Amino acid sequence: MNTKIYLAMTIMALMLFSGCATQTIRPISQQMVIDSEESHSTILDVKLDKYNKLASDFPKEPRYQERLARIYWQQADHGNALKALEKAQKIDPGNPRYNFIAAQIYEGIGSFKAAEQAYLAVIDASEEMDYSGPLLQLALLYMQMEKSDLAFQYFEKCLEVDPTFAEPHYWIARVHLLNRNRENAIQSFERYLRVGGAARQKEVLQTLQALQPDLRIHDIR
Repeated sequence: MNTKIYLAMTIMALMLFSGCATQTIRPISQQMVIDSEESHSTILDVKLDKYNKLASDFPKEPRYQERLARIYWQQADHGNALKALEKAQKIDPGNPRYNFIAAQIYEGIGSFKAAEQAYLAVIDASEEMDYSGPLLQLALLYMQMEKSDLAFQYFEKCLEVDPTFAEPHYWIARVHLLNRNRENAIQSFERYLRVGGAARQKEVLQTLQALQPDLRIHDIR
């Protein structure tokens, strides 16, 4: 091949390569995620404008403040989310739903004491504890706060409300393990499986087999 032609082709290839190198080429899957996130963000902005206007037009309607709180929360704007909840509580005092949302926000940002007070307010506002959600959330919060004794009490209260709720059995077993109470831990793990616990089934079976090497799975089921 003619030397001049070869050099020209080489220079052209380098120029083309250099031009491509200045662009950021993302994998299709990554680009789809980015596009999805940007679209989600745009949708939230539109919703935020909508509910800000509704809240302004109907200042005595608490649901618009609650909706704003949820949108701010999705945007990780925790300060404005909590302010919106405060406004909702002033309009509709005593509604435990606002405390529950606030508790989850506080927990998410690591303000555990504030989250504890908010969960307790939800529980106190419920004269008849016919649902176990807030009890479980408070118990899990106490686990994060390394207050396993308090957590244990609220896990047991969950089971008083609904004995077939599998999740508290799992966590009660975990507390027993923390206290080196092997036999009670085994019993609680087995109860988790017997009431139909599925989300943690593999982990629980492995733990039971570690605690009881001679365990036969059909003995539990």
